[in-house]
This record gives sequence, structure tokens and C-alpha cells, in this order.
Amino acid sequence: MTAVESQVFTVAGPVLGLLVGLLALFTGVYLAQRKLRRARTTAAEHVSEARQEAETRKKEILVAAQEQALTQQEETDRRDKELDDREGTLDERTRKLERSVSELDRDRKRLQQKHATVDQQLAQTRETLDTAEAERQQAKELLEKNAGMDATQARAELIAQIEIAANRDAEKLARKIEDEAREKAEREAVHLMVQATERVNIEDVVESTVTFIELPSDEMKGRIIGREGRNIRSLEMATGIDLIVDDTPRSILISSFDPVRREVAHVAIDKLVEDGRIHPARIEEVVAKAAADIDERIDARGNEAAYALGISDMHPKLGRMIGRMRYHTDHGQNLLRHCIETAQIAAHMAQEVGARLDIVQRAGLLHGVAQVVNIVASQQSPSAAELCAKYGEAEEVVGAIASLHPDAECRSVEAMLVHTANRLSESRPGARKENLAIFIERLKRLESIATGFEGVDRAYAVKAGKEVRVILDAAKVGDDAVYQLSKKIARTLEKELNYPGQIKVSVIRETRAVRYAL
Repeated sequence: MTAVESQVFTVAGPVLGLLVGLLALFTGVYLAQRKLRRARTTAAEHVSEARQEAETRKKEILVAAQEQALTQQEETDRRDKELDDREGTLDERTRKLERSVSELDRDRKRLQQKHATVDQQLAQTRETLDTAEAERQQAKELLEKNAGMDATQARAELIAQIEIAANRDAEKLARKIEDEAREKAEREAVHLMVQATERVNIEDVVESTVTFIELPSDEMKGRIIGREGRNIRSLEMATGIDLIVDDTPRSILISSFDPVRREVAHVAIDKLVEDGRIHPARIEEVVAKAAADIDERIDARGNEAAYALGISDMHPKLGRMIGRMRYHTDHGQNLLRHCIETAQIAAHMAQEVGARLDIVQRAGLLHGVAQVVNIVASQQSPSAAELCAKYGEAEEVVGAIASLHPDAECRSVEAMLVHTANRLSESRPGARKENLAIFIERLKRLESIATGFEGVDRAYAVKAGKEVRVILDAAKVGDDAVYQLSKKIARTLEKELNYPGQIKVSVIRETRAVRYAL
């Protein structure tokens, strides 16, 4: 190595060290700046997250505050409504108390009048006794003057005359009091019945055996009839009614003496028209659903009628019978309305005479339940009193219902009130239609005779009683027995019924096989 090279290495060493140091410095500065930028970015993200969290928390606090304010407002409204209801209840109680005070004033005036009448009668009696005493004294003095009569004989003669006169006057007075009491009782009874009748909202109802249905279009009428009439036949078979389709635009008629069947058919047709799918299988399905809906309506009707009269502890089966009365008539009068009317009239009269309201209301409402029980022709129909006793009604209620029988005797005030209210409801003008009742009874008898044969599933009287359709149970009756059974039913109808013209007996046996493709 030369001297020049030594000098070069001597100078290059410090320079190279300086360069390395500067490079290390710049690298440190770069790394520090990079860390600083990362720290600032992280800090900005934390600040943003903190702001978002604060904003979210702020919104939650505001929502919670609004919900709390809304809850407090609802609570305030509820308390205000409770206060209003209590004020209404207090007003109603005040009005009832005022009416009670008014009724007590009327009773007090009546008692005062009765006391005045009794005082007047007592004064007349005293006057009669004073007159008799004066006559006795005169007779005694006259007898004492007669020389031919001693004191004992005179006393006996005087006593006999006084007794005759007193008995005659007592008989006249008793007859007068009895006549006045009878006239007063008759006037009060008439006033009581008229007042009770006036308080009841009485309706004149004309029962019909047809129901009118309006259709959206004539095209829908054709769909209800179906190809070759298959839909209309399915409807008549499933419901037991006559479906009358005439030239009246957009309308059809349902004809049946049974209001329940008419209502089932009406509901089913409405559902079919609304749904649009009308074919035999769909018709049977809809009719079954409509029948279930009518059963629910029957239960609801019974409960509503009982609750309207303040009755809440009635047996469910009795409630169902009450609901079925909505779809039955008694001599053309709606049976449920008649029973409610009887209960209301009896209740108003019971309030006036001080009888038990619960007894007359229950007896008036339940006295028609026997007319809605389905009984086979060979069995004896139970009476309303027997049904009420069977389902736990009180003896007083059963006795009041039993007193409605023509041969029964009213053994209590409540029984007499129920009997009177029933007569009032039956005898008012426009209440009963005898011809319709006789017609419906004949059709029911026609169906009961047909269903009394073995193997018969159900029977429908249609076409105003000119035809009876008998549906057989295919599992119990074979095809060979169909003809013989129709002949037997026709012969039985000839023996047991009186009818004009002839009755067509249609016996139907149908076998179905259903499988599902999976």
C-alpha cells in the first residue's frame, strides 16, 4: 500500500461513517413520522367512534325519554277515563236512588189512601153500631111498657132483633168491601199488565219460508247452476233446501221450512260467490264450514239472550237450546223473541208486586227450550220443565215453567206472573200465525217419519212438502233394499199423514271412494 492509498482510506473511512450515520438518522426520522401518522389516524378513528357512540347514546336516551313520556301520558289518560267512568257510575246510582225515592213516595201515598179507606169503613161500622144500640134501647123501653112480657122474654126478643139487624148490616158491609176490593184488584192487575207490556219493545215479525239472495251478475247464476245442473243438485243435497232459479235478474231464492237450513245455505252461497270456485267437492266443503259457523252463531245468540236478561250461570246446553230458538217459530212467532218478551213482561210485573226477578226471567226465557230438541219419531219429547230440571235449574224455575201446561196449577206468585206474561205475549195482535205453524209442523212430522227407518242417515222435506229426500247410510243399506225402503216409507206416510195430492219419496244411496296421489 502506498502513501496515497493510505491517505484515501484515512479520508474515506470518516466520510463513509458520516454517510451511514445520516442514513440511519433519516431512517429513524421516517419511521417516527410514519408512527406519528398512524397514531393520528388511530386517534381520529377513536374520536369518530366515540362521537358515533355518543350520538347513538343520545338517540337512545331521547327514545327512552319519549317512551317514558308516552307511558306517563297513557297512564294519565287511563286515570282520566277511570275518573269519568266513576263519575258516570255515581250519576247512574244517583238516578236510581232518585227513582227509588219516587217509588217509595208513591207507595207511601197508596198506603195513606188505604189507611183513609179503612178509617172511613171503621167510622161507618161505628155509626152502624151506634144506630143499632139506639134501636136496642128503644126496643127495650117499649118492651118494658108491655105488661104481658117479663124482663127475660123482653131481653131475649131484643137480643134476637139486634142479632138479625147486626147480621144484615154486617153482610151488606162485607159484600160492599168484597166488591170494592175485587174491583180494585182487577183495576190494579189490568194497570200492571198494561204497564209491563208498554215497557217491552214489542216487534211484529212475519216469518217466511224463503230467503232472497242477490248475486253480482247473471253469469254467477249460471256458475251456481253448473254444467247440467250438477252444482245446484249438490247444494240441495248437502243442505236439504230447494234452490229456486227463475227469470229474476241477478237473484235466486232459497226455499225451506227449516230456518237453520236456509241460513246454512245462505252462508254457503255467499262464501262460494266470494271465493269464485264452485264445483260439487268445493260445495260440500263450504257447506260443512257454514254449518260449523251457524253452530257458533247459535251458541253466541244463546249467551247474548241470557246476558241481556242478567243471567250468567246457565248450563251450556241450555244456552245452546236458547240460541237454536232464534231459528224456530211457534205459530209463526219467532220463538226466541217470544221467550225474551215473556221474560221481560214478567220481570216488569215482578218489580211492581215484589216477586223474585231471577225466577221469572229464567222461567220466561227457558219455557220454550223443548220445542228445539231433536227427537226421533218413536221417542217421547221431554217437556221444558224436565229439561231445565235435568240441567240444574232451581225448583222454583222448574215449577214456574211446569205451570204453563194447560192442566197445571200455579203454585207461586212467580209462576202466575210467568203464565200471565206468556199469555200476553201470545195473545197480542200480530203475534201468531196459525197457518204457517201447522204447515211447518206437518213438514217436521214428514221428516221424522222418514228418519225413523233403519239405515236412514237424514231426510229433507222439500217443494212445500210435495217431496221427501231420504239419504241412506251406504254401509248399512245395500242397493237391493233401496226400492223396498222407499215403498215402506210411502206406505207409512199414507197411513200416518193427511195431505192433499201426493208426496214423492226419493231414496238416495251414494257410495264414494276417495284416494290421494302422493
